[in-house]
Amino acid sequence: MASFFTTALKNLRGGEEEPQAPPKDTKAATLPNGMSREEFEEYQRQLLEEKIERDKAFAHKKAERAAVRMHLRDKYHLAQVGTHVGCPEPPTLPDSPGLGGCCPPPTALVPWDGR
Repeated sequence: MASFFTTALKNLRGGEEEPQAPPKDTKAATLPNGMSREEFEEYQRQLLEEKIERDKAFAHKKAERAAVRMHLRDKYHLAQVGTHVGCPEPPTLPDSPGLGGCCPPPTALVPWDGR
């Protein structure tokens, strides 16, 4: 099917063949314009170092957030999301009522009448 369209396209052009570009050197083709191999390798090292620094900073922020969460849980006696203090069973699926086998299903909230 594809060959049909290519031959039809060649016929519309009058049978002209597109000039083929000479094959490029594969090593030279991978380097960006105007960079020597040494500059490119230094650039790659620099990118890798920056990525490692970003990953370190992200891990540090993640650890800080976890510490703050733990502090707030301890301070306000909060349970972790999806768990219940004193419940020996793991929580059930989110669409099922209750937090687990030992927990009663949540009661409906009663609207406030404004008194």
